[in-house]
Amino acid sequence: MNGRLFDIIKRDAKHFINNGGYQIDIQMISRDGSLTINITGWAVKITGSFDSDGNQVNTKNVHITVDEDVLKSKGFPVRTNKKGIEEVDFSGVKANFVDSSGTLKSYFVREQFPNENLGLVNIGLGDHKP
Repeated sequence: MNGRLFDIIKRDAKHFINNGGYQIDIQMISRDGSLTINITGWAVKITGSFDSDGNQVNTKNVHITVDEDVLKSKGFPVRTNKKGIEEVDFSGVKANFVDSSGTLKSYFVREQFPNENLGLVNIGLGDHKP
């Protein structure tokens, strides 16, 4: 049983992702291309990271954070059964959003980091080559 404070944190986190004023429009396309949905979430694109020695390197890092419940409510496939366990799986999924320059950018999912407590999924993206 969740504590009352945790329920408030979960509600607030989902609020900020979906309609808290910080969200942007994100289009997601299923792995087989049969379903395209429009949702809101967070999108971050930065150029700068650190290598394994702690040195700063110039590299692109793009990720989005979305609400799993919103995806499911729109019929978007979120989980697959791997070895009898339902796991979040966005392999082969594409995501599009407009960056700060007003340019529509297209990406493919590289990796996903689901937060099973909050129901949010942070998705690492790579450049999509059409």
